[in-house]
Amino acid sequence: MQLTDLVHDHLSQQLKPGDHALDATAGNGYDSTVMATLVGPEGRIIAIDIQASAIDTTRTRLKAADCLVQADLLVADHSQALASLCSTYAQTMSAITFNLGYLPGSDKTIQTEPESTLGALRAASDLLKSDGLLLVVAYRGHDGGQTEATQVADWMQTIQERGWTVKSHEPIVTGRRVPPILWVARKA
Repeated sequence: MQLTDLVHDHLSQQLKPGDHALDATAGNGYDSTVMATLVGPEGRIIAIDIQASAIDTTRTRLKAADCLVQADLLVADHSQALASLCSTYAQTMSAITFNLGYLPGSDKTIQTEPESTLGALRAASDLLKSDGLLLVVAYRGHDGGQTEATQVADWMQTIQERGWTVKSHEPIVTGRRVPPILWVARKA
């Protein structure tokens, strides 16, 4: 099973109509669309990406799925955006997703950075309601990817020590390719 399928399975088990959810790195809009479908028109999703082209693709995908009405789309750095959302949405999100790395098919020099990601994760922990789900996929096979994943792993250890349930999933691959890793964290 692909990690993205596993993420979508977790979202399907977590989200229900009327919930709030956040896609911190919208990319091509797949997670956002799954979230918006699950929360329905009575729910709300927020999708964030630093690249306007990613938000445009996400908007197109949401519109095609007839889910645009329940979505707020932001072109912003995920750390700054999540921090600013804390005043309005603290402890209201049922699920938050991150896909760390770069947007497939785009400029690979534009990618998530460890410092910004850690700030976004800290804000995400404030945005999640009790029993909320945090799903983080880190793509480690590019320059900087392993460093970012290591820092996320350290952060996951910290929240686990604070009572969160944290599990990780790593596909088995043959050859030299470094597989991505998925963390599934449930807020205490």
